[in-house]
Amino acid sequence: MAQSTPAPSPPEGCAQFVQQFYDWYLAKEKALMDAKSEDSAFEVTLRDKQASFSPNLVKALKDDLEASKKSADEVVGLDFDPFLNSQDMAEKYVVGEVHPKADHYYVDVFGVWEGKKNPKPDVVPELALEKGKWIFTNFHYQESDIPVNENLVSVLQQLKKDRQKPPK
Repeated sequence: MAQSTPAPSPPEGCAQFVQQFYDWYLAKEKALMDAKSEDSAFEVTLRDKQASFSPNLVKALKDDLEASKKSADEVVGLDFDPFLNSQDMAEKYVVGEVHPKADHYYVDVFGVWEGKKNPKPDVVPELALEKGKWIFTNFHYQESDIPVNENLVSVLQQLKKDRQKPPK
């Protein structure tokens, strides 16, 4: 009788999910660059990996992307890659520790540049396990003098508020 492999514990399963996402994302970004595609990995991710994100995060990201496309002459949305917390892509990304907090998990993700892993995480995705599936609910960045810049959800909320202000 064959033995089934036990499912990984939540932290291990979460870390595997995040590492698989970053491996896929990096490969997608490189392929799009090689093909000189107009699409970004960020846009392709919203189309092809939508189920990997909470519905609220997908909606906020799509709204931001749509606003940016409508206003090509000025920056009205994200001006960095929200999954990498950068405008430039490292040669690879590696998962570090998983930190459970209540029913969510925070995963340290480090960029590797010229063979050296950054000493601090580049980004810390926040995930939840919903209906047996991991989903990203937010992405946390370094501490900032401007607290709204410390995570993707608050950045998207602030950008939306700024777009709703009447022009001066």
